[in-house]
Amino acid sequence: MKLLLLRGLLVLDAAVLFLLGGLLIFVPAQVERAFHFQDLPPAVAYLIGMWGCLMATMGFGYLVAATHPLRYRVWINIGIIRGGLEFALGIFYLARGTITFQQAGLGTLVAGLLALAYLGLYPRQPRAVAAVPPSAPTP
Repeated sequence: MKLLLLRGLLVLDAAVLFLLGGLLIFVPAQVERAFHFQDLPPAVAYLIGMWGCLMATMGFGYLVAATHPLRYRVWINIGIIRGGLEFALGIFYLARGTITFQQAGLGTLVAGLLALAYLGLYPRQPRAVAAVPPSAPTP
């Protein structure tokens, strides 16, 4: 059951990353407006597009990991680290007042929850249990 939930989380994360990546690559100006960032220099669209490339390729990695989470555990580790870093960075910039909760609050919370979900569903290798031979009956 835990592995099924982990696979579902990986596929969901991959889908969101593909979608966001595509939006950041193809319509960066609309993404800027959706997150309430106005009057950014046009060159910022390049950085946003590059971020989209990263997100789309990360989505591919999570999709591959969903096929066999035990074999591709490194992607679950990346999910934990990514979520934790995004959460910490969001809290840092929210606390400084650089961004508003409306701009980054939801993303910050989702990142923290993703890290916790990946931690909770982390796949462990099955332990090898040595078979104990049956003992001879005592007279």
